[in-house]
Amino acid sequence: MKVDNITNQSILKIDAFDNNQDSKRSSFTDMLKNSLQKVNKLQEASDKANQDLVLGRVDSIHEVMIAGQKAKTSLELTTAITRKAIDAYKEVMRIQV
Repeated sequence: MKVDNITNQSILKIDAFDNNQDSKRSSFTDMLKNSLQKVNKLQEASDKANQDLVLGRVDSIHEVMIAGQKAKTSLELTTAITRKAIDAYKEVMRIQV
């Protein structure tokens, strides 16, 4: 079995690939903002569905309940992740160097 040598050209191709990926990646901050915006949209959709139900614009209570549960579940998950992140931060701050 023949093994090819690594050349400078192949290394340059790898570096170019990494640079292209960095431009496509979003930062952690952007990801966090997008996730919170999605949670907020679910909350707003749930509120609108409740208002529509009260005003008689919606015939199916099932859709309203589903929207409410989606909003509730996403908010609970966001809260749990926030608590875990805060706990992890506190744990790191307790580490003595």
